[in-house]
Amino acid sequence: MPEQSTSQERMIAAAVHLFARKGFYGTSTKDVSKLANVSEGNIFRYFPTMRDLFLCALESELVKLTVRAEALVRVANADNAHAALQSVFELITETMAKQPELVRLLHFSALEFGPDVETLFRQYVRPMTEALATHLQKWSSDYGSRHVNPSIAVLSFIATVILLQDFFPAFSDSAVPFESVENAATAYAALWCQVISTASKSQTSDCLT
Repeated sequence: MPEQSTSQERMIAAAVHLFARKGFYGTSTKDVSKLANVSEGNIFRYFPTMRDLFLCALESELVKLTVRAEALVRVANADNAHAALQSVFELITETMAKQPELVRLLHFSALEFGPDVETLFRQYVRPMTEALATHLQKWSSDYGSRHVNPSIAVLSFIATVILLQDFFPAFSDSAVPFESVENAATAYAALWCQVISTASKSQTSDCLT
């Protein structure tokens, strides 16, 4: 039994690695079996279809998502909207930086699976976005933007981090957009402070200082 479990873990790890780089349609059972050092028949013993293997690989990365209590406390106890926004971005950026393969799997799952991954997103991503949105909502009036849906705002923040992290190397000589999570959070917060603010020019200037 331990040997079987180890084989299955190797298959999932290999699938994560390959799907994150080649996508669902670019990966074959032969690729997975070679990397995991198992037979193709053994793969189908655990995963009847490649779709099952992809979803299992995606879930294996999603399950690592955790909203750290201290990070939420920083958002909830922030002194002002900009500080709250920066704390939100620190949490999102740190999470994405620690799980680069999850970033790619999210891209491929959205492009190649669509509604098929909604259940996983609701189970693992939704709690994170709802927790952040709840704490961020009380600061929305600082921007004169009570009408902004905080959940949509948080999803937009996540999309910003994911897209920049994934596409930045193609437009720059650097492999990463920022030297540290703190620098990234500061830049993202300043950007979105301007984007969502409907306050006066003087208020916006105060927000960015």
